[in-house]
Amino acid sequence: MTTILFTGPSLHGVDATLLEGFEVRPPAGCGDVLAAAMTGARAIGLVDGVFDHAPSVWHKEILYAVSEGIPVYGAASMGALRGAECAAYGMIGVGRIFEDYASGRRVADADVGVAHAPADFGYAPLSVALVDVEATLEAVAAADALPPESREALLAAARRIHFKERTWPDVVALSGLADADAVEAVLESYAFSQKQADALALLERMRADAGKPFTGPDFTLSQSGFFVVLRRRVEERLLREAAES
Repeated sequence: MTTILFTGPSLHGVDATLLEGFEVRPPAGCGDVLAAAMTGARAIGLVDGVFDHAPSVWHKEILYAVSEGIPVYGAASMGALRGAECAAYGMIGVGRIFEDYASGRRVADADVGVAHAPADFGYAPLSVALVDVEATLEAVAAADALPPESREALLAAARRIHFKERTWPDVVALSGLADADAVEAVLESYAFSQKQADALALLERMRADAGKPFTGPDFTLSQSGFFVVLRRRVEERLLREAAES
């Protein structure tokens, strides 16, 4: 049995030793969590997932895994969203971003969205998530490295830019602040990724829980017609992959 981790841009560039013990898979799409559960995963960590160019992970895939006694953890990005949405049914959310969604302090899915490179380039992030803009500006504020009005202008600019196009140079340019190079240097010095911090916290939590019994809420999963179709498709996919290996 394996411990599966779906990740991509949130953990891009981290020390590979931090991922030891996990079977790392790309950002999860529809059917991927279900496939992991159907092939004997011991535990599943959901960090990154697709949501714009392809169907996202279904909530019911997560509920299926939980109903089968497989703990599913979520943090940072798609994992934080699904963690907040499925917490009542046993999914284990981790980190500040999850807590913000679970409490209702944060509601927009796009706050965690980024554009990223393809697999060949390690899913490197190509834009900056709003949650990371906010975390960086909090670090800047703690150090009093920029005046409050400058931080407010940067945050307002970041919120106006689509998540796929949000980069620090564009945020600074749209903010209208003078001496853009100096401002960018400050932001680079205090850059902090809340997404990465939460994803690393998920790894720690999963390691700490390894070997512990998992008992999710007592519920019966209703396998609707749509879910039955998805399960059939996943079974066919797994058969194809087995035949090709």
